[in-house]
Amino acid sequence: MAESIGRTDESPDIRGVLAAAGARWRLLALGSAVLGLTSALVLAVLPRDYRGTVVVVPVAEQRSPIRLPEAASFLGSSLQIGSGGFDATQDVVAYLLRSRSVLLPTAAQPYGKATLSEAIVGLPANPAREEDLLAALRRKLRVTVSRETGFVTATLTGTDSAAVRAFINGAVAEAQRVFSQVAQSQARELLRAQERRLDSAQAALRRVEQVLLAFDENNRVVVPRTRLSLDRARLEREVAQAGQVLQLATADRQAAVARELEDAPALAVVEGLPAVLSPWPKRILLRSVLLGAGFGVAAALVLIAAHLVRAPVARGD
Repeated sequence: MAESIGRTDESPDIRGVLAAAGARWRLLALGSAVLGLTSALVLAVLPRDYRGTVVVVPVAEQRSPIRLPEAASFLGSSLQIGSGGFDATQDVVAYLLRSRSVLLPTAAQPYGKATLSEAIVGLPANPAREEDLLAALRRKLRVTVSRETGFVTATLTGTDSAAVRAFINGAVAEAQRVFSQVAQSQARELLRAQERRLDSAQAALRRVEQVLLAFDENNRVVVPRTRLSLDRARLEREVAQAGQVLQLATADRQAAVARELEDAPALAVVEGLPAVLSPWPKRILLRSVLLGAGFGVAAALVLIAAHLVRAPVARGD
């Protein structure tokens, strides 16, 4: 019985806790009201935010891979020549829109008497502060990828609607330029590789033709079903195979030339910016009420915790 009484005495006094919090309800209410009004005034003074959203989709190029036939297996039947390449996939486009090579040139574009970076994040396009500028721009720019539709959505928030529009359009155009530059550079490298392959195929064909010509000069008459006839048939097959490889190399070089000259768009705009950007609602009343109520609840919890801490000390005394 004594142990039961001791445990009952150690339990918190709910009425005392509530009384401690209720005794200061006026102070809690006043603090919540002051904080709510202050936040409302701050939100009212701050400029409104504008959000510009553009939806783009990467343009996928259809390229059929060219495989060497079995007749050219001595060069490797598993080779794929002239296929693949640098394509504008969803992840590539999303990376480009947030990359240094796109954000910094876009931020350095003139806007009035300043630059776009100053209008969007308040930082000049200074090479000494590139990392700070990049971090600030990436906080403002949100890029999402939809795996279901293949769309890439870029959303920028700023206080100047015209600057937001200029930055979004500039970032998409800069991403297009960077992609075209990289694709053309890759196409030039592919063309050089195809030219080397073509030279190698031509040299291989000339070599086997010279071997066949020398064989015919040394063997004017070849009797069928002899070793010489088998050797000549083998040389003829090598000449035919070398000719097929040369034809493929010539076709691949022409395809590489065409790819170097092409300038297909990497991005297609699905949903552009509206004619006028609407300001983002501040929701002053809702934010102020939530902030004031949150402060009141937090203060009440602090008072309750302080009462619970003092209560065992008082009973011990």
